[in-house]
Amino acid sequence: MFYESNDLIIRPYRTGDEPSLAFYSNNRLIAAQMQSWFPSPFTYDDALVWVADNLQSNSNFPIIYYGDVIGNVGLRNISGDSAEIVVWLGPDFWKKGIGTRACQWMADFAKAELKISRLSAAIKSGNIAAERIANALGVRIER
Repeated sequence: MFYESNDLIIRPYRTGDEPSLAFYSNNRLIAAQMQSWFPSPFTYDDALVWVADNLQSNSNFPIIYYGDVIGNVGLRNISGDSAEIVVWLGPDFWKKGIGTRACQWMADFAKAELKISRLSAAIKSGNIAAERIANALGVRIER
């Protein structure tokens, strides 16, 4: 159960995803919206580690837009039937509905495949876009 449309694909990580993941994720605007676990700068070495750690993962997936890995959607702090949903995209792709589509897929995947019924999101104050996505999905916001 993965996602594919004419412009967007969400599937498991593969070796080779690292260059575009590093390119689009290494941005101070993304880092400013993320929690402290997100590396800044997000280097090619960070991308190598991220992809290697998630090759067999069922909790983090690349967001692929017209062939480029532009971000990630996933789950953190999975415990029983609860998890934190996480998404990031390169700023060039903000305000296009991509984050909303990715998070909706992740919420559906978490429920159907992982039996997770309670999702939360750790969102920094002022991240209005993330708050809108969380509210649309009925996800509990944590600060």
